[in-house]
Amino acid sequence: MPRFRRYHEDGYPYFITTTVLDRRPLFQDARLSSMLIDNPQFYRDRMKFALHGYVIMPDHVHLLLTPRHPHTISDVMRNFKSYTSREAHRLLGVAGPLWQSRFYDRAVRDEAQFRSALEYIHLNPVRAGLVEADGAYEFSSSRFWGKGKGPLALDHPDGRGWGRDLQTVVRSAG
Repeated sequence: MPRFRRYHEDGYPYFITTTVLDRRPLFQDARLSSMLIDNPQFYRDRMKFALHGYVIMPDHVHLLLTPRHPHTISDVMRNFKSYTSREAHRLLGVAGPLWQSRFYDRAVRDEAQFRSALEYIHLNPVRAGLVEADGAYEFSSSRFWGKGKGPLALDHPDGRGWGRDLQTVVRSAG
């Protein structure tokens, strides 16, 4: 397989999707989903990235985050996958790869794209039939954005949601 070269743009949020190997629904196990929620908090503080939104689906994860120099999106995802794989092996008592080797990312360049990505993330459990309403899914940042509550302190400028423009969010999260 040819080596894929990832292009990184500093200062932009990224909409990321990473999938469990063979799309196994491992994150139906609440212990694993809770572990995934704890992981970005640790690496966010260590690698200084801004986490804007997330959802943990049974077989994949969506993240909306802004990496901070000198770290790239590849650095963040490498650490995320490495740690979560070790923890999943420990919790389940199994070995072998957890994640597909690659992840998909898209730079978010304006407020409309940011809102679209966040809406996609938050409505994913509804579209998949896991819950009936946005905000009802336990392993999503939707509850935080909608009601000011949630398991992670998400990064955004005013504590309620999007600021005036993309640069406001990027500057304030750093």
